[in-house]
Amino acid sequence: MLTNSSDEAVRQAAREATLVQWLREARQVLVFCGAGVSVESGVPTFRGAGGLWEGQRVEDVATPEAFEYNPQKVWRFYAQRQAGLITVAPNPAHTVLAAMERHYPGFLLVTQNVDNLHERAGSEKLIKFHGSLMETRCTECRRVTPIGEPVPLAEIEADRLPHCRCGGLLRPNVVWFGEALLRRHLTEMQEFLAGMQGGGQSLLLVIGTSGAVSDGYGIVKDATRRGARTVEINPDPTHLTRQFDLILRERAGVLLERVWREVDPKP
Repeated sequence: MLTNSSDEAVRQAAREATLVQWLREARQVLVFCGAGVSVESGVPTFRGAGGLWEGQRVEDVATPEAFEYNPQKVWRFYAQRQAGLITVAPNPAHTVLAAMERHYPGFLLVTQNVDNLHERAGSEKLIKFHGSLMETRCTECRRVTPIGEPVPLAEIEADRLPHCRCGGLLRPNVVWFGEALLRRHLTEMQEFLAGMQGGGQSLLLVIGTSGAVSDGYGIVKDATRRGARTVEINPDPTHLTRQFDLILRERAGVLLERVWREVDPKP
């Protein structure tokens, strides 16, 4: 008689085989990612116990009011996070998602993460809903500028905060609490969803996000209405779990690397 663990291993293998088949049949793939994708690279999740963000109160480091009140404290927090990106690298989940972009005629990756690991893995068809740690935005002229290196923490500590060439104070180009997402990002995602079709041609992968804050922006229900297959990849149950056709309880990097070899064995 099979043990409980053996039974689960059989069920897991069947779920993986289903995902492989769906990936082979798909022509359009929309991927929606959260913090769980970058955790495997060593990037800490923003939200911790008690609602703290890496030991800081959200109100102190992640709101427009916090930046207006104490820009030095906010910049210290983000300069430290920028510096942390130098010590981490893309993991297999990032690499496989970049490979999917090259494989599918229709592909879009939407991430809630503000790190630059997707870009470093080679992703280009990418929407960064919550902005980027490695960009600044001028509080006066609104110019957005990519930066190649972290803002020096020593400059922040000396209260020499970064400024735009127009003279305006720069801020991290991330979406803080109380701020709206860029309309063009929502529009681009909605236009991709509008083009999804049934018959196994379209697939939605939701990876490493709990959906607690955004409810996934309604994309699972929208994709389902259009006949797309929907998949959740997450080690733990989420607020969105009941909405999916297929659920796989494993870390994204480990699972995607194994599954993608069956879909596209090219090195």
